[in-house]
Amino acid sequence: MNSKVKSIIICAVVIVCLGVTLLVLNITGKNGDSSSDVSSSSAESVKTIPLTDDIAENLDNTYVKSVDVKNEKDSFKISQVEGKTDEWEIKALDGIEQSNTVYSGMASIIAELSATDIAEENAEDLSKYGLKEPSAEFTVAFSDDNNTNRTYLIGDIAPNEDDYYVCEQGKNTVYTIASGSLSYFFYTKEDFIALTMLEKPVSDEDYPDFIRETITSKSLDYDMVIITPEKTLNNMPSAQVMSEPVYAYLDATNSAAITHGMWGLSAVSAVKAKPNKKDFERYGLSHPTTKVRLETSDGTYTLSVGDPVYAKDSQGKETTTVESYYTYLDGVSGKDVIFEVSAESLPWVGAEPSDFISSLMTYNAATDLRSVVVDNGKKKTVFKLKSEIDPDAQADEDEQQEMKLSSVKLNGKELDVEVWKSWYQVLLQCPTTEVYFKEPKTKCYLTVSINRIDGGKDVLKFFKDTNRRTIVKLNGKTSYRIESAYVNKLVSDMQKAIEGKEIQTN
Repeated sequence: MNSKVKSIIICAVVIVCLGVTLLVLNITGKNGDSSSDVSSSSAESVKTIPLTDDIAENLDNTYVKSVDVKNEKDSFKISQVEGKTDEWEIKALDGIEQSNTVYSGMASIIAELSATDIAEENAEDLSKYGLKEPSAEFTVAFSDDNNTNRTYLIGDIAPNEDDYYVCEQGKNTVYTIASGSLSYFFYTKEDFIALTMLEKPVSDEDYPDFIRETITSKSLDYDMVIITPEKTLNNMPSAQVMSEPVYAYLDATNSAAITHGMWGLSAVSAVKAKPNKKDFERYGLSHPTTKVRLETSDGTYTLSVGDPVYAKDSQGKETTTVESYYTYLDGVSGKDVIFEVSAESLPWVGAEPSDFISSLMTYNAATDLRSVVVDNGKKKTVFKLKSEIDPDAQADEDEQQEMKLSSVKLNGKELDVEVWKSWYQVLLQCPTTEVYFKEPKTKCYLTVSINRIDGGKDVLKFFKDTNRRTIVKLNGKTSYRIESAYVNKLVSDMQKAIEGKEIQTN
């Protein structure tokens, strides 16, 4: 098993929403309710009114050379990339990956800009439409033969709550335009930033090698470290193992997002481009609650998770439910941005070892073993194993023949293989429910060495903690605390295996 993601990812479905469905315009006509003294159009008006089709024949988004946007939150300029008519940029965001899909959507809206109705012609008082002090305005430079420039002012929302009042600067005809067509002009610069923080490889084979991942959390007084071991077992559920604070195999399903969740990570929104020290402090990123350092053959990425963003109730008040977090990803070009990422996309926040380690302490298949040695301090019991190709089993997709355990010997005596396999199953079921770090204060009273044919091994050492609890060291590291009743069953069942008696495995 290699260290690629194909060895470990069971299910990873990433849904990317680009928010450019604004291209579907609400142009079905004005609401028939005309009771307002501001809106006096007839309910019979159902045709849209093009506002830019006089600029050029077959006007499309490639004619949009630049757009200057000004609203209550920000002001910025969008320009066509030099030498290209279908790509745009905000030069203030130079060095940051921007979303041309969003730019293209905005340019298309402008090229097809239409009103749902005329609210008033020759309006003498623009203030009653909110156009004296507009909430937003945008100036478009077109690349038509006349190099046309037009500025549009956006005022109040209309009584139907579907449209805004809009007029062209210098003119007094007031239109209503569907709010969906105007959303871009209430954006900030950051809304045009690409939200994918780290691209997901196209196929499993394209993933770089996973070397090491270190998870640091304010809520824990230890780091969680996951590595790809030099030697992996054929039947390991994951190509990675935990090496700190305990040595443990990983649960395939629960660990996938932990080990490979950074690839394909996408944000809900971009919050601040090119942040400074004060920005990091403001969003809780100077001292992050969680930090994830991922080392791969392609480079090292460090994800910092700052303050939470709480969901709001129907009255707009914050609840206690965390909806998202402010984050910053270092190590990826074009991502010098503080992003807001949904809580469900950040499995490292609040994670503990027990959340994603395996329920089995060891994963050595019996057919991979040469011996199992049990040492109680007074006597060593050495089981010698031999396996052979199973003639009744078909080869796998890699043309590897399945093996079967054919012989188990103790002091040269053949034991019942099936009974011994039942005992070995009991050994594999050594519980991992309580992760434990404190060094035992007593001497080891039982050692089990599981020795593989390839020279690797797992060593379990058992230490008395209380009358009912036993501490287990796995491969030299204090890892778990278990019920002593399990150890008693393991020892008594070993004797049954030697005698060929039936063993209860559940």
